[in-house]
Amino acid sequence: MNSPVVNAFALPGGYVYVTRGLLAMANNEAEVAGVLAHEVGHVIARHGVERQSRATGMGLLGAIAGILTQSADVARLGQTVGGLFLADYSRDQEYEADRLGVKYLGLAGYPREAMADFLQRLEDHSEYAAKVAGKEGKSGQYDFFASHPQTEDRIEKANQLARLQKDDLNRSYGTERYLLAIDGMLYGDDIKEGVIRGREFLHPDLRLAFKAPKGFQLINSTRAVYAKDGRGNQMVFDLDPRGLRDMSIDQYMSTVWLKKVNHNRPEIIQVGGAVGAKTRFVVNQNGRKIYVTAVVINFGYDKVARFAYHSRARSSELEARYEESYSSFRPMTYDEAAEIKSVQLVIQKVNYNESLDDLVGEMVQSSHTRDLFLLLNPVFKTRDPARGDTYKTLMYGTQEGR
Repeated sequence: MNSPVVNAFALPGGYVYVTRGLLAMANNEAEVAGVLAHEVGHVIARHGVERQSRATGMGLLGAIAGILTQSADVARLGQTVGGLFLADYSRDQEYEADRLGVKYLGLAGYPREAMADFLQRLEDHSEYAAKVAGKEGKSGQYDFFASHPQTEDRIEKANQLARLQKDDLNRSYGTERYLLAIDGMLYGDDIKEGVIRGREFLHPDLRLAFKAPKGFQLINSTRAVYAKDGRGNQMVFDLDPRGLRDMSIDQYMSTVWLKKVNHNRPEIIQVGGAVGAKTRFVVNQNGRKIYVTAVVINFGYDKVARFAYHSRARSSELEARYEESYSSFRPMTYDEAAEIKSVQLVIQKVNYNESLDDLVGEMVQSSHTRDLFLLLNPVFKTRDPARGDTYKTLMYGTQEGR
């Protein structure tokens, strides 16, 4: 998936997804193979059936998105994006997937230790995410999409399994081949599809910005922007490029966008000087009531912006957060849009007499640049860089990055 989120997951039917963010964290081909082996373990052990029954609204995310956009593509996309919001596996299920994953990794010809190596990579990522959030010391709690919670116990058990099955075969990690494959890959948000900064979404090409409701976390896709809190409440945003077609905003809402839905009479509103309309209605999905607040805004440029907020119960507090969200919708200035640049992951070699500080100083700067560099290059946590060492760095690039 073209997503900066660090995750992998399997959906019913045996489809396994790996994100671009996870590929950036991996150090070699064997680690990625370990991720795939772990997910295949979940599929073979049929863990997904129980997990889906405990998921909060994954199916509804796609179903309602499809209803409101009249798009089967968006509905299917919602199901895939929903995989990032699935309920956690149980600890026993994780242990079983690790055990099967180590087995499959060995059968595929990779070093079995790579499973524990990547579990440690995810633990390191959780600690980094906690530090960025300003909450050090409680790893594993701040990655909203971490569907595979890491523990030192799991890492040790994976190492034990690898040692028990150890053999004398010459197994390759595929490091050089892997680094060559990811050289030039986009890192972080794909600015062609917009960028996420906290709960604010900015799209430099479309020149628009808005905030998700407080307590919601955003995830972007090509066709729509989604957000979800931890209680099953959701948001979907998209643009209708067909525009109003000489209709009033409330006519568009009733006869185009929500023509297949029974809804209240639209209320005309103003959002940052632009005219909009708002309505509420209830959708019955599989015996469950979903309360929807729908907002449409005339964005101009022959485009209509659409927000749909789905709640599991009516709440004045939630409605206030929704209003704050759609009221934040605004056009971006040209200068603001021009400041947003894409970042690429670049593979380089250490030159003569370059120190860790030199390497960190050459990378795109952030609030925790040194920590991010060591997250991408954990080998330098225990030793100084040496001439000829290969390392990952981040540089401003073009939108043509892979």
